[in-house]
Amino acid sequence: MRDSTNNRYRSRGGRGRRGYLLLEVILALILSGLLLGTILEIIDGSLEMSNLMAEDGRRHMTQEAFLTFLGRNLSQLPGNAELDLTRQDAGTHFLSDLTFQNVPTSFSWSGQSISAEAIQLSTVRRRGGDLDIVLRYYEEPILDDSDSVGNESAEPVAEITLLRDIFWFEWWARDGRTLDYTETWDVRGRLPIQMELRVKFDQNSEEIVHHFWIPPKLNPETVMRSQQRAAPQTRIQPGSGQGTDRRGGTDRRSGTDRRGGTSDRPPGTGGGSGARTGGGGPSGSGR
Repeated sequence: MRDSTNNRYRSRGGRGRRGYLLLEVILALILSGLLLGTILEIIDGSLEMSNLMAEDGRRHMTQEAFLTFLGRNLSQLPGNAELDLTRQDAGTHFLSDLTFQNVPTSFSWSGQSISAEAIQLSTVRRRGGDLDIVLRYYEEPILDDSDSVGNESAEPVAEITLLRDIFWFEWWARDGRTLDYTETWDVRGRLPIQMELRVKFDQNSEEIVHHFWIPPKLNPETVMRSQQRAAPQTRIQPGSGQGTDRRGGTDRRSGTDRRGGTSDRPPGTGGGSGARTGGGGPSGSGR
């Protein structure tokens, strides 16, 4: 009798113990799921943060490379380069075209080597309202200069988007004679002394003001013309029979003295004959 009672108690205790272990397993699974979800969220946030930091770093590097590209090319403009800056109001933004001509530029496009006669840095408005900075290459002149008349309706042979989604981009040119800034530049044969760029890369960033100096350089065409005017010109009279002496006189054969007078010698008298000019000496038979 006691054995059966003890067995019943033991069986009830065993069933209760097994139920308690199942609850522990369920709670452990729930806690593990919550912990795993938290870990995954932390990992996902860390990856997203690292991606944002990497994207921000790449954007910063692109912006610095763009400013370096502008500074290098503006400082190396040749003396005969033509620069033109136009600007139009597009409501919330100003759209500008900065054109360079007579600037040696060559590049490879679709496996072909192309030499550009003119390049243009333009701001293009996107549908969202931001700006793209586009570099255009032209195979023919688009500005008037001393050698040619520009074709303003020419189409670019290639376009490269340098920057995307720029909030603000504005050029100013500084005249070296008046030292004033102007929003346009159309002076032919003369470059501004400085270009000022005001750019805001995104809406939340601060506006950056960057200055690019353009060192004054001589125009090779002007130098060549001045050298040609300064070069001496020699006049040659064909068929005259008279040679011009290098020191400004006339050749001995003409009978004209270099000092402007005529020779004292009679015609037919050579300078190397034995005739005496004294006239008072004894003759050879007077001894």
